[in-house]
Amino acid sequence: MRTYGTNRSNALNWFLHRITGTFLIFLLITHFWVQHYDAQTATVVAQTLSSEQIEQGVLPEYSSEARAAVKAKFGPDATVTPYDVVMLRLADPVYAVLWKGFNILFLIFALHHGFYGLNNILSDYIRNDMGRLVARVLSWSLALVLLVVGLYAVITAGWTY
Repeated sequence: MRTYGTNRSNALNWFLHRITGTFLIFLLITHFWVQHYDAQTATVVAQTLSSEQIEQGVLPEYSSEARAAVKAKFGPDATVTPYDVVMLRLADPVYAVLWKGFNILFLIFALHHGFYGLNNILSDYIRNDMGRLVARVLSWSLALVLLVVGLYAVITAGWTY
């Protein structure tokens, strides 16, 4: 069985897989804490809505600062939605640089970790050398497409607000 790449590149990828996994744990805990539990920077609200309230179209209660920012942007009769609150926060230059950088790192680490793991699984099950090469090229091509789409979404979030 032939392998593609050198042992050194395989060792580097193996090492990066472990490093990205470790960083993903840190990034996930940080993301979850800031987005859902930190009172100063919680993205939307701490209020939980029941399924009946959601079906009735009830929106959560937002802080007075969030309501004022949305109404200043869209007028006094504007409805405050979670999307508007998040996009206004991402329009803030200081906040946006910090969290966009954080999310870009999260995206890169998650894609590398996930697709390297997928390639390991594919190489275990695909016995044909050409089939393994095709699967590897297709999977990394998909990772590249997801990276471009993800980078575009993260970078442009909040631009129109």
